[in-house]
Amino acid sequence: MASSLRSISRCPKSLGSRLCHSHATPEATPVNARLRFAPSPTGHLHLGGLRTALFNHLLARKWKGKWLLRIEDTDRTRYQEGAVDSLRSALDWAGLNYDEGVGAGGSHGPYTQSERLDIYQHYSKQLVAKGEAYECFCTPTELEAIKMSLKKQGLMHSYDGRCRHLTEEDVARRKKAGHTYVVRYKNEPGKLDLPADMIYGDRQPTAVIGPDDFVLMKSDGWPTYHLASVVDDHLMEITHVLRGEEWLASVPKHHRLYTAFGWTPPRFAHLPLLCNPDGTKLSKRKGDTFVEHYIRRGYEPDALLNFLALMGWDYQSIISTSFDTQETLLDPHLRSDGHSLHELFSLTQLIESFDPSYITHRKASVDQSKLDFLNKMTLRRKAGRLGADGSMINALNKEADSVKEKRALVQRFQTMLKEEKALRGCVRVDDLGYVEKVLDADLPRTVILKDMPLQSIFYFLPPTYTCQESQLILKTINPRLYCQYIGLFAETLQHYADKAVTVDSDLVWDVIHKVIDELHIAKKPQLLVPLRHALTERKKGPGVPELVSVLGLEESLSRLRRAEDFVRERLEQD
Repeated sequence: MASSLRSISRCPKSLGSRLCHSHATPEATPVNARLRFAPSPTGHLHLGGLRTALFNHLLARKWKGKWLLRIEDTDRTRYQEGAVDSLRSALDWAGLNYDEGVGAGGSHGPYTQSERLDIYQHYSKQLVAKGEAYECFCTPTELEAIKMSLKKQGLMHSYDGRCRHLTEEDVARRKKAGHTYVVRYKNEPGKLDLPADMIYGDRQPTAVIGPDDFVLMKSDGWPTYHLASVVDDHLMEITHVLRGEEWLASVPKHHRLYTAFGWTPPRFAHLPLLCNPDGTKLSKRKGDTFVEHYIRRGYEPDALLNFLALMGWDYQSIISTSFDTQETLLDPHLRSDGHSLHELFSLTQLIESFDPSYITHRKASVDQSKLDFLNKMTLRRKAGRLGADGSMINALNKEADSVKEKRALVQRFQTMLKEEKALRGCVRVDDLGYVEKVLDADLPRTVILKDMPLQSIFYFLPPTYTCQESQLILKTINPRLYCQYIGLFAETLQHYADKAVTVDSDLVWDVIHKVIDELHIAKKPQLLVPLRHALTERKKGPGVPELVSVLGLEESLSRLRRAEDFVRERLEQD
């Protein structure tokens, strides 16, 4: 972003003018595109998995195609009970509604690999019959010896293909004797011409110099990932495969299988790995790498999707410098937090602007501060309070969707308030109009909506001035000055109340300045700290004008007088 100020429209209708493809050729819109998200049920869905599901969703919707959920549970050693339900729940929370698959049905099922074993058996036998695969009876001990021998010879592969040469009689005799066996692909030496990856481009493997015949069916009758994924992608008519970078090394094997079957392979796109800010690999053992962590913490689903969409997507390159409105956005370098509203996208905007040509193969850093920024701005957008540079303004328009989104946010906040034990029976919690005022007032300091009930509880419960924080504040303030400041402020505010003047933040600022001038207060915080304490018994929080505006004149005056009485009584006792 070269200029310090840029114009942008966040209206989905204008996104067509935001696209420019100066450094990449846009991916042509395919006909009848079919994509799939195929996680393994080994635990909770992690961030990388949700990003893969998101990218599949974005492209399927952009291309007017379909995407499906397939459960790849062939690795029974890592299978976890309840993981499928957890995966589906996370996708549902995120609003990523797949078109076919587990729980949704469809004409290409079953969509769980453990229910498709007979299908894999059929196709493995087909490869054996065609001479593209063979049955291997080597024992684990023999395999280990073969591997060590090949290693001593400086060879990288792990099997020498000795069972290729078994005759039909040998195979029949061993089967009759009850010997266990696997089915291996007959990986013939030679160079393989791979189509370009949609992200990594042309990546040709080195020529195969030895058998290294990989396993297709294990001795227990279950398929390996290589066979199952190729068979399923073909039978489910998948046209595009988006998956993690860790599967790049498997592409040659998969293309050999497609060739052996005589099938046309899908287009492949391998997504960059997610990493920590220091470049180290994300650990799946840490809780904050799982989507469940962010659900429990209370992040907005669309903010998390927005966050993940930026990881590996070169969104800056698709933002044009010519837009159809003149709202100005500060360049990220001019914001104190280093972030920019150029990064804020709704799901609709992501669908319209997303293009796989702009997915990079650089590692994508998981920056928590970025997620917090996006969540904060998402809440402001939903509340109709998002200014052009992220500041708080009243931007709620009359569009039905905008008003509906704000109402839903207020109702969510009200539900959270009602769940707080301390607020049970509080009349003001039932007043939706008052709850909305509190929400608007507390948004500037809110990152996660779930934190707001405790953060804003003083709007609903009058202060007692006996808590530890309150006592610490009082120790820093001269009690005589405290009473003088609070008393004059309350008296001046009462003067306006007697005139039936509507109290808003501008009027409260006038009162503050009158008190400062009359008492010759040198610095504004000398007055504001006691006032905030009197109204909330806290040192930090919303501005005093906002507090008085939300609490109302009667409640504000009541709190001011009780605070003055509390401190004066202690002063007399001393």
